[in-house]
Amino acid sequence: MNLTPISVTLTPLRTGFGRIAFKGLASGTSWTLAASVSSALSQWLLLMVTAKLGSSEMVGQLALSFAIVAPIQILTDMALRPSLATDARSDFQFRDYLELRALSIVVMVAAVALAALFREGGAGLILLAVGLQKAAESASDLWFGVFQREERLSWMGQSVVLRSAAASVAFVGVMLLSQNLLFACLAGFAARIAVLLFHDSARGLDLVDLARVGPRRVGRLMKTSLPLAMGLFLMSFTVNIPRYFVEKRMGIATLGVFAALVYVFQAGAMLVDAVSQTACARLARYHLMGDGASFRRIVLKLIYMALAASGLGVAVALAGGSTLLRLIYSAAFANEAKTFLWLSVCALPWYCSSVFGYVLVARRQMMALFYCQVASLAATLTGSYWFIGDGQLSDACRIVFLTYAVLLTLYAFCLWRVPAAGESLK
Repeated sequence: MNLTPISVTLTPLRTGFGRIAFKGLASGTSWTLAASVSSALSQWLLLMVTAKLGSSEMVGQLALSFAIVAPIQILTDMALRPSLATDARSDFQFRDYLELRALSIVVMVAAVALAALFREGGAGLILLAVGLQKAAESASDLWFGVFQREERLSWMGQSVVLRSAAASVAFVGVMLLSQNLLFACLAGFAARIAVLLFHDSARGLDLVDLARVGPRRVGRLMKTSLPLAMGLFLMSFTVNIPRYFVEKRMGIATLGVFAALVYVFQAGAMLVDAVSQTACARLARYHLMGDGASFRRIVLKLIYMALAASGLGVAVALAGGSTLLRLIYSAAFANEAKTFLWLSVCALPWYCSSVFGYVLVARRQMMALFYCQVASLAATLTGSYWFIGDGQLSDACRIVFLTYAVLLTLYAFCLWRVPAAGESLK
């Protein structure tokens, strides 16, 4: 792996560096993929254990908690990780990022606690426990931005692998002993804190200077990151809208089934995201240097990967979707093979739009991403209101397809027709 800091690698970018770009990218991708695979397997294990030791209602409670916390976390995170990782000019000091992230975590926990007050019984406590888990992940996420910027992707990968393993062991162990979802979530939170303290912070401190030089720029950093943060918030909120309607109109148990089916393809999305995240900082540098040929070459490779992953999902769903669902969940889930096939079709625009979103971030087209998310939100909200009722889950799948198809179309338009500031891709 190429461990040379960004400030050094910019100089040979047009000479020898281009020949080793994909070698370094592949090396970094291997660790990022390992992290994504471990994270996907960990969350998948939690769903399966909850389904087998608990009930579909418990799966639904867990899924709804994630659906509520995810948009809050993404908004309060202020997109600091991609902003830090692509800050090729060092416009802000690490101290600026650190202070803003500390404030954002406080705001996030307060917002989740407020939302928990409106949930009945133990559902509110489960929601709060999930919020604490995500708060710990947000703290680690800032260090991941440092690792990504300095191309220490092995450190980021090791952190996620450790966190996934520790959280899985803690969660499953407590579930086996108590069958109590709240206690299991709190155990997962404790495991995340341990990895944050003893791995992420310990290594990250060697790469940054905590001293402040010059004026504070926290306010300017917030203003710079806000468009991307709003865009990512709208993305998270938009993709969770069908889940909100399923829970309200079909019940928490049906949401548990739907979330379990979606997660099979979410695992594939994590792999696509892993490769795209690895390429994001490199794409940002190519864009900064005006190396359009290298920029387009990486983008095409990412698109081909997304097409291959979605095609594999459709093939699996056609060949043995019912058998796969029976194997990983239970016989009750096997009855939703039609819904599973619908979701495999949704993976095509889903994965491709994810790639295009990272390319927009690399080009620093934050406002374009925001406007695309607003349009997608409007389409998804309207479609969910009119078409998700008390009928089949295939109705919700159609809305998922609509969401990502709209995003893919708008992203493609922005990438090829809307020029980015300082772009030289002719």
